[in-house]
Amino acid sequence: MNKKFKFFDSDSLKDIHKRLFFSVTIFTLIYFVVFYRIADVMIFNKAIANISKEIQTNQRGNIYDRNNVLLASSIENYSLAVNAKKIQDYHCNYTISKKLETILKIPKEQIQNKLLKDSHFVWIKRNISPREHQQIINLGEIGLRLEKEKNRRIYPLENIMSHVVGYTDIDGEGQSGIEKGLNKKLSQGIDIKLSIDARIQESTHNELIKRIKKFSADSGLSIILNIKTGEILSMISYPDFNPNNKKSFSKVNLFNKALQGNYEMGSTFKPITIAMGLSQKIINSEMTFDVSKPIQQGKYTIEDFEPYDGKLDIKGIIVNSSNIGTAKIAKKIGEKNQKSFFKKIGFYDKINIEIDESATPLANKNNWGILETMTIAYGHGFAVTPLHLVRAYATIVNDGYFVNPTFLINGKKNITEDKVIENNTSKKIRELLRAVVTDTDYTGPRVKIKGYEIGAKTGTAELIDSGQYNENANRTAFISIFPSSDPEFLVLAMIENPKKIKEENFSITAATVVAPLVKNIILEMIKIIGIPQLSNKEIIKANLDNNITLKNNVAF
Repeated sequence: MNKKFKFFDSDSLKDIHKRLFFSVTIFTLIYFVVFYRIADVMIFNKAIANISKEIQTNQRGNIYDRNNVLLASSIENYSLAVNAKKIQDYHCNYTISKKLETILKIPKEQIQNKLLKDSHFVWIKRNISPREHQQIINLGEIGLRLEKEKNRRIYPLENIMSHVVGYTDIDGEGQSGIEKGLNKKLSQGIDIKLSIDARIQESTHNELIKRIKKFSADSGLSIILNIKTGEILSMISYPDFNPNNKKSFSKVNLFNKALQGNYEMGSTFKPITIAMGLSQKIINSEMTFDVSKPIQQGKYTIEDFEPYDGKLDIKGIIVNSSNIGTAKIAKKIGEKNQKSFFKKIGFYDKINIEIDESATPLANKNNWGILETMTIAYGHGFAVTPLHLVRAYATIVNDGYFVNPTFLINGKKNITEDKVIENNTSKKIRELLRAVVTDTDYTGPRVKIKGYEIGAKTGTAELIDSGQYNENANRTAFISIFPSSDPEFLVLAMIENPKKIKEENFSITAATVVAPLVKNIILEMIKIIGIPQLSNKEIIKANLDNNITLKNNVAF
């Protein structure tokens, strides 16, 4: 009988299938384990790294001044709580209360009452300082609990930088100042370096407050600008607030007068009117204007603070600060030309700057006739922010090149190629501002600094009370440039509602109240930045080039 040869019987084949299936299963499992580990390293770890990076990015950026002085930063924030049940006896309770009283500056009786509560969790103090945090750790008390909360924003210079830096809310979102204006960048963890010089800011802050207190004034402000770059070196608005202390956040304190306030600027508008007339070739240096009689326009009278019996040229109008002379020039310029020049110089637009709460100037465009044209020419009937005035002056003394102010360091990027006036008109304005210092008997001596070529203009405007001008309440302004032959710095200071005092012969004009303040600000700048004196020869040459008539040969 023939037998067939069998490689496998059915049982053997089943056994092989089982072994093969088992081997494939084990291999597959091993493959997936290896794949998972590779994925874990290459993909999941990368995802974790991205999350970590995102967490780091969410740390709000710091703010620094131009010399890397820290102005705003975020720190880890802790609060202190207690598990009262873990503190068993009264003696222990009393001991801890005494220790915490020393650290937290909270009365021990108040702390002890909390420790005696029958609770696992009682708040002792929210938002403790880093020093308090470390001292509590050093105590080593079991019942004390340090609870981590959201990072807290701190402002080392407190009130001094309040209106520049601003503040954030509880969620870390900027609410004013740079914190608000550059909120997006700061939220991405990007550090911001400002053009502000903290040293100049602090010294100016101190000088301004001293002057405000001397005259029992309501408020004040100052702005310091580098004309060559458009960089703002200092900006103060007072009253101010402490961004570390929410209790100081009143509406009055939070208002930034330098950017948000629109004010009639008084006689500081007169050089702008002269620049307007010269650039449009409506007036020239040889023209004279009779200022011996007030101007009657309808029921309104335009007159001078100190009458002058005769005629004045444009230099005489600026040096004597003649309302009558300026009004006559404005009448020749006309409403249309005045409006056109104001548009060129940026008096109709909000200033595009890193602090976005800046205001748009105020003007009644529907009521702008001959009278308004004349009064606006000497700073009544048209209101601008102090920064608008600073920008206008910087532009008309900078050979007419339009200057855009900035709070960031960026060289000359903010000086545009747009010309508002010609070089010779700009030179003439610089001469006129210098003459205010060299050719006046009262204003000049109060601002002169030996070896420094300063040009300036006063501005005194009566405050409006119940719809009427109050002759006993003034807003005083003083704006200066130096060196006047080639201006680099501009300083504006304003004080509102100074009170009459015997020490100053009851005078509350800008020359009395603000000129000495600006002088002190400049003196501090000279020391801080190290601005060298001009030699006598340099001052004489500059004055001769500018056709300045000197008193006593050389005026310092």
